[in-house]
Amino acid sequence: MAKHAYLIIAHKNDKTFKTLVQLLDYKDNDIFIHMDSKLDNYDAAKTEGIAKKSRVFHSERTNVSWGGYSQINAEMVLLKKATETGKYDYYHLISGEDLPIKTQKEIHVFFDKNKGKEYVEFFKGDFVDDYRVKYWYPFQEKLGRKNPRFTSMFALIQRPFIRRNRGIKFQKGTNWFSITDDFARYVVSKEEWVKRVFRKTWCCDEVFLHTLLVGSPFMKNVFHHADDGKKYGWDNTCCMREIDWTRGAPYTFRLEDFDMLMKSEMCFARKFDASVDDKIIDKIKKRLSA
Repeated sequence: MAKHAYLIIAHKNDKTFKTLVQLLDYKDNDIFIHMDSKLDNYDAAKTEGIAKKSRVFHSERTNVSWGGYSQINAEMVLLKKATETGKYDYYHLISGEDLPIKTQKEIHVFFDKNKGKEYVEFFKGDFVDDYRVKYWYPFQEKLGRKNPRFTSMFALIQRPFIRRNRGIKFQKGTNWFSITDDFARYVVSKEEWVKRVFRKTWCCDEVFLHTLLVGSPFMKNVFHHADDGKKYGWDNTCCMREIDWTRGAPYTFRLEDFDMLMKSEMCFARKFDASVDDKIIDKIKKRLSA
């Protein structure tokens, strides 16, 4: 029977996160959690007790800052923890603000049917955001989302003098993925290269794995819909995530979106927030637990 590893990057121990753990609780799943170290009084044992069928593991807790290398590091920490723990057919990276919108049985059937494919979404077109990788951003871990003007000005100052990472074919896309064991271990094996290339870059959690994939033999396995006429797709269907970038950045789903989510062909949806609308969380839980 196929085994899946769920890798959760979370920063809140809220209703969405707890519901997520409940809905991932399945006999053929192991759950790996990276809880941001900034969250005080987090009871890991209590979270592990939520699951009755899955094994739940907590990785080393680190301080994650938006746009910094710490985001990449959190993903690597989870991948290393999971690959050291077992061998899984798929490794699903999701956030603590995500929920499945299919039952675990349905999700396993889908990935069994398409076994060997890499579910990674690429943004359309060539990589043009070279400012993310060619300058140094030594203050990003401190700044996070704050003071974007300072970040832009610091990059501008470097323009006449510095250009990093020449000769690398970069690519980017949504950082949430579902990947095979072989590719997961390939990514872990490249940790030192990832550190060298992406440390002190800007928002490269959307770049590092896609860059590794484009330059690897695994690129031929990227999932796309057979009828889309493309080498590989350029939307969230390629990572099997329902994400709405039209109404938000991304949009937070609400109760009125329930029917749309249940009709979706995707396996997961992002994002949810109980402080915005907890009824949609309750209704999804009830439907998938029935």
